[in-house]
Parts: sequence; structure tokens; C-alpha cells
Amino acid sequence: MTKKVLFYARYSTDRQNEVSIETQTELGKKFVADRDWKLVATYSDSAISGTSFTSRPGIQQLLAHVKREHIDVVLCVNVDRLSRDVEHTSKILKDLNYHDCAIWTVEAGRAVTDMELHMRSTMSHELVEQGRTRTREGMKTAVRKGKATTCLSYGYKLSQQRDANGDRLKGLREIDPVKAEIVRGIFKDYVNGVSPAAIAQKLNDRGIPGARTKYWRDTTIRGSVTDGTGILNNSLYVGKVVWNKQKFRKDPTTERRTSRANDRDEWEFGDKPELRIISDELWERAKQRQAESREEYNRHSTNRLNATHRPEYLLSRMLQCAECGGPYAISGKDRYSCTNRKKRLPIDELDGECCTNSKTITRHELEERVLNCLPVAFYSVDIFDRISKKMIAHEVSKLKSAPSRKAQVEAELAKIKAAQTSLMQQIQDRHAEGRPRLAILDDQLDELEAKREELARELATVEEPAEDFQEKIEKLKAQFNPANIEIGIRKLIFLARNNADEAVKQRLMPMVRDLIQTVVIGKTPGHQPASLQVHGDIAHIMASMDAIDVMQQQFFAAAQNDLMTRMASGEIDTEAKKNKLIDAYIDELSRKLPEWENLQVSVVAGAGFEPAAFRL
Repeated sequence: MTKKVLFYARYSTDRQNEVSIETQTELGKKFVADRDWKLVATYSDSAISGTSFTSRPGIQQLLAHVKREHIDVVLCVNVDRLSRDVEHTSKILKDLNYHDCAIWTVEAGRAVTDMELHMRSTMSHELVEQGRTRTREGMKTAVRKGKATTCLSYGYKLSQQRDANGDRLKGLREIDPVKAEIVRGIFKDYVNGVSPAAIAQKLNDRGIPGARTKYWRDTTIRGSVTDGTGILNNSLYVGKVVWNKQKFRKDPTTERRTSRANDRDEWEFGDKPELRIISDELWERAKQRQAESREEYNRHSTNRLNATHRPEYLLSRMLQCAECGGPYAISGKDRYSCTNRKKRLPIDELDGECCTNSKTITRHELEERVLNCLPVAFYSVDIFDRISKKMIAHEVSKLKSAPSRKAQVEAELAKIKAAQTSLMQQIQDRHAEGRPRLAILDDQLDELEAKREELARELATVEEPAEDFQEKIEKLKAQFNPANIEIGIRKLIFLARNNADEAVKQRLMPMVRDLIQTVVIGKTPGHQPASLQVHGDIAHIMASMDAIDVMQQQFFAAAQNDLMTRMASGEIDTEAKKNKLIDAYIDELSRKLPEWENLQVSVVAGAGFEPAAFRL
């Protein structure tokens, strides 16, 4: 019997190029043709690591294809192309086995057994980890020798020193006189009160190329004081090397690269006086002005438009311009607009032109349209299980960290005893020196003793709760089970959408940020609403679903929202009216099902994505 085959190809950013996709595809086609099989479709992922999964659209589309149509074989050149992560490999294998689909490789010329696939993925995973460790240790050794391990900081260039054979010594750097003068100018302007944005504009007006891109930005100059990024925080400018301040990990849920601060004892320090560009005095003046700016910022942090150090709104820091890729932020009274367009910043990707995306959108409209997408993600069978586990883990951690009342009283007693001892020592020292006794010290001792007696009485009566820790955990599991979580979340979404309850939106924020990574805002003709495209787990969930499943889930969510709205307004006040409305929903669904048979899924939050209410 002729087998139906899907072929998958992939190349990663660090090892191959786009030609590899063509080569793999040709090998796959020949393999299928030699066996008189039928190649149904080819899927591929370009420049994406095999340690990723949800961020690979090709593999997601392949699995969705297997779900909607019977496929006999998924073929790839070797199992490394399929995945280089043990957990992801197991997920792919489980999905394919469920649909009776085998994995074949061109390299082996046969079906890959479960054991072989697990062993190969484990070895591949281990090789990736070993490579990371070797690379990091090599960089550490190079730093100790005074060599550069990453890209050059602005103001420096590669040294042209040669060895005895005439070969250039790698990893050595030296000061670039022209750029060094620009660095000094940046520091001088900053300590004289010029803002980073004004400095960037000044450099752009002079036609000076930026540090990493063609144009300067205020963030390139300002950077982060905590992370040591940006021109104003680079300690190499005063001849001091600091390396390994942070490490990077890939979030297993979002697959985004995140940084974590290393312990100070892991940092690598070194002095390179020959690389000094600015004086200690100029460096300290810059640090002083940064401190003053932070104090001024903190004094005005009650202004909600300035509180950008934390996500204040549901979609803060998640919005991106479709034209220039820059951030969308609040620019007026609850209205978002493109930051780059407002600043009139030249964009490299636009050949030095400024962004022309003038489309704005109110915060309420934006959040309403994105919240309309969320119920679709609930079709995923494990969404409430995942949220349930996270909530239980959070509550358990709070239980573990919360001390008992007995422990709190004992700690307070210990502090009082230490304070009494300190006061007694002061009294004894004054007596030994022949100095008069102070009444205030005696009063403080009396107050501490009264407090100590009160706590001692409480400690004698306090009792530990009979309920043990395990019983508390079981109660948490019962309270935060998936069914209860589903009911609670759907109520939260109803309140957030219909009543625009800000407190409810704050409670929804962790879930939204778990499902959605980015919302891209694009231009539309005339006065039409801005286009919104949603990226993140929700997009991958929907991409793996059949269109009819998406439409049904949208229908159910909209029906539930409509029902709750009518009940809240008092329109539906009896069980008979409720049942009549539900029957109407069922009739409407039966009429719509035939229309959805040949639809394609588009993961876009736009007008009409989900009806606000049914007209029955």
C-alpha cells in the first residue's frame, strides 16, 4: 500500500544556511520517489534552533496536518532535524504515535524506533549542553588573559598586534581614537545636563554612525545601571573589566531568551588601564547624575504615565509596531501610538526613514479585542490544568515561606532580648566612665520589658494548628482544581470585557502574559480600526487546531458572554427563559456548522473576530 508522507526540514542559525533546506528537501523527495510513496506536503523551519518547539511554525503546522488527515510517515533527513530537546522529542513522538504515524529518516533508511529516538535526542541534548559549557569556560579563560570574548564595545577596535609568525593575535583590542572622543563627548554632555535622547539626536544630526546600528538611540546611551549596559554604564571606559554578571536561559514556556543575575562571587574582574577612555572624575559625575535622575523619577512615580518600571496595564510592554518593529506605548489619555514615530527616530530597516504608522488605538479597545481571543485558547485541553498547577505551586510556596505565629513570637522575643542587652551595656559603660545615668535609657528598658512580658504570655498560650502541611496542600488542590479555575477565569474575562474592571484585569495579567507574547499593531486605510496580530502560545494553540474547532470555541465563548450579560441586566430572570435562550444558541450553532467546514484559521484579533453578542 502506498504510504502518505509529510517531509520536514530545518536548519539552525549557527550551523547551516538556507541552502540546507533545499538539500534536505531534494533528499526527501528522492527517498519517497524510490519507494513509490506519496509526498503530501513539505514543512520547514529556517534559522530556528532544534531546542525550540512552540516557536517553530513548521513543526506546528506538520503536527496540525497529522491531526486533521491520516498520514503514514513523517520523514526527515535525521532525527536532529526534528528536535534536539528530550522533552520536545517526547511530545512529538506521543502526538505521532496517537495518530498511528511513524517517523522515518533518510539517513537510516527505515522507521525510527521509540528507544532509538529517545537515545538520539538525549545524546543531541547533551551535546548542546556540553557545547554551551565549553564555550563559556573558554570565554572565562580568555577574559582572565585580558582578551575580548564578545562584540567590541563602542570606542574600541581590534588590535593589529602580530606574533612571531606574523599572524594577528586574536581577542586583543585597543582604543579607537575617533570613537573614544565621541564617548568622552557623550559623558561630558550628560554630566552637563543634556538628556540621552538629546545626545542621540545630536549625534544623528552630525551623521555619526551608531554603536550597533546606523542611528543612535537614547537607550543605547542610557542603558541599564543594574545590568551595566549602555554607554554610560560601561566600566571598561575607566579601565575595569567586569564579565559574567549575568547568564541567559531559555524560558521553557515562552522559549524567549531571558537573563538572570549571577552571584557576585561568579563575576570575573580585571584591570585594563591601557583601555581607559574617560577619567574617574568624569565617571563619578555621570554616576551622580544618574542617581539624581532616579531620585527625581521616584518622586514622580505616582504619575501613571511615568510608572514604566512595572507592567501597569494588561498589555504593557507587549505592543509592537508592524511597520518599524518599535514599541507602542501610551502617548495621551489612555491611547497607544508608535514610540518611534512620535520621537521621529530614523530606522535602519526603513533605509533611514522615520516610521509612518500613525495609527493609534485606545487602551480599552485594544484590551477588549485581545481579550476576545483568549477563550479560543481554552480549547487546548491542558490550559486549565497548567494554570491550576501554577496557582497551586504559588500557594504552596507561600505556605512554606509563611512562618507560624509561634515562630514569629519567638523571633520578636529574640529581638527584644538583644535590644535589652544593648541598653544594659550602654548603662554599664556610662557608669564605668563616671557619667550620669540617663532617664531615657531606663524608660526604653521599661518599655521593652513590658513588651517582652506581653509576648511571653502570648507564647505560653499560642497553639500550633492541628491541621498539618499536607492537609493544607490537599485543600489547595481541591480549591484550585481545573474545573474551578475554568469557572473563575471565564468570570474574570466577562468582568474585564463588559465592565472594564481594572482590578480584574490586574488579576488576569499573569494569564494573559503566559498566553500572549506580542501584539503587533498595523496600519489600515482611512478611519478603520488598527489591525492587531497576536503572537505567543495562543497563536500556536490556534495554529494546531482545525478551523471548525476554532469557530466552535469562539461561538461557545460568545454565547456564554451573551448569556451572562443578559442575566446580569435582569433580562434573563427565570430558568425557562435561560433554557429558551440556550435552545436558540443550539439552533444557531447547527446553522453555522456547514459554513465553517472549509474555513482557514487566521490568528488575528480584528473586528469580527468574535461577535460581541448574538442577534437571535
